[in-house]
Amino acid sequence: MQGYLDPEYLLTHKLTDKSDVYSLGIVFLELLTGMPPISHGRNIVREVHAACESGTMLSVIDRDMGTYDTECVKKFMQLALKCCHDETKRRPSMLEVVRELENLRSMLSQSDANRLESNASSSETSGFAPTSSRHNGRNVTYVSSDSYVGSDLVSGVFPNIKPR
Repeated sequence: MQGYLDPEYLLTHKLTDKSDVYSLGIVFLELLTGMPPISHGRNIVREVHAACESGTMLSVIDRDMGTYDTECVKKFMQLALKCCHDETKRRPSMLEVVRELENLRSMLSQSDANRLESNASSSETSGFAPTSSRHNGRNVTYVSSDSYVGSDLVSGVFPNIKPR
């Protein structure tokens, strides 16, 4: 459990709805980086936050993650860091997290469609697909030219979550 608990809980011993948001943010950071929450005195939140502050946000992404849209990953990382904010009141609600995930899913769908369109036209003329390009005014980076690694994991189903 070390590393997943809301820092405010450690002080007050009171769990809140936003304690779960903190833990979810840690899981998001683990997915992005492949790092454990705490290891050898290093805290995943501080490590990722420092990388973002220094402009090297993408350097902490797990190399085994496969292909990804740079803008989506940046937004996902920003969401994860918001979830992990030390101050409870500055964290998003779980509903806000779900909405942002839905927005990211939408961005990925659009990015995948654009990439497929680009790959088809590029493959016809050059015989290979590009690993980076610009779509709809956004820089899109694909780490490898393989198909999108996680696309078969997305169910496309988003439950309607009503606030309490």
